[in-house]
Amino acid sequence: MPGGTSAVDLVCAQRDNIPMVLAVMATMGVLLALSALFVSPGDDAFPILVFDAVLIVGSLVVFSFTYWYCTNRAMDE
Repeated sequence: MPGGTSAVDLVCAQRDNIPMVLAVMATMGVLLALSALFVSPGDDAFPILVFDAVLIVGSLVVFSFTYWYCTNRAMDE
């Protein structure tokens, strides 16, 4: 954006908060793994379990990449 800050600058400004988000996502992953022990593929809750797994893994990947990118960007400056 000319004359302002970009979205990347705004996200990277929150880099100190990303480890907390990653810890929450990891905890949610552990709780999901525990619930996966009690849900079988024929249960009504199985599609919800799969959907939650996709959301948690996707969030972990996005926030991990964001943290890595912002850290590398800060080191280059």
